[in-house]
Amino acid sequence: MDRSASGLSDFTQYFTGRTTAPMKTTDGRVTLRVYVDSSSVEAFGADGQAAVTSLIFPGPGADGMAFYAKGGTAHIESLKVHRLDSTFRLVDRVKPLVAAPTGGEFRSDLGKLTITPAGRWSTDSAGRAGTFDKDSNAISSRTAADLDLTTLVRLGGPDPDTGGALSLLWRASSDGTDAYCLNIDPDLRVIRLVAKANGYFDDGAALARVPALVRRGTTYPVRIVTKGDRIQVFFNGTRIIDVTDTTYADGHLALNVFGGRAAYQDTYAQEL
Repeated sequence: MDRSASGLSDFTQYFTGRTTAPMKTTDGRVTLRVYVDSSSVEAFGADGQAAVTSLIFPGPGADGMAFYAKGGTAHIESLKVHRLDSTFRLVDRVKPLVAAPTGGEFRSDLGKLTITPAGRWSTDSAGRAGTFDKDSNAISSRTAADLDLTTLVRLGGPDPDTGGALSLLWRASSDGTDAYCLNIDPDLRVIRLVAKANGYFDDGAALARVPALVRRGTTYPVRIVTKGDRIQVFFNGTRIIDVTDTTYADGHLALNVFGGRAAYQDTYAQEL
């Protein structure tokens, strides 16, 4: 299995390359069973004699299939393709991970929120929801240095084609141009931690960049623990980031939406 052209792979030099497993033929024949989903490939040869599993991060348009032979000839005697059902839809229907944000009151201790530079923020349908085609920040009147921030986030809207990414800001300036920024982007399939300066989001200088298959219309718990120069990020109950940085010492908290719609609920910040 070769991942050198499998999609997103620049987060580490060790991701690309090939994985092999020995396997014998039977009368010159090989039986393969391959499972492919949004972010993984599992291949089993000769009834499990060989097995290879790989994580992949392809783009949305990577839905083709092709065959080739190298160093000889090969003949496909039979081929069967079955579409996999979505385990995500099944889990969401039977046992949701967390309760989805509901309309009405925005449960939070962030205090008054100031919208900058523009955007529409409401509590009409799912907690505090923001909609804007560019960056829109809802800046809290609260400031903090060390904190334990928890929230539920949900990307997109009722329309399945609704896009959008979001960011959580802390130790931010009053307008959010300077801040620690946790960015969750389902289009890029990545969660990034950046020390934003002068409103500039430098992906190349990110403090951390973690591949993540984030689905729109799904509610995820997020927790950020910042104490001194240490920053820890927990996503869906798992710690995904643990770094140290001294760029910012204190400042405001803020919610952000970019290029679509994002919603927040049960957003609380406990000072440490």
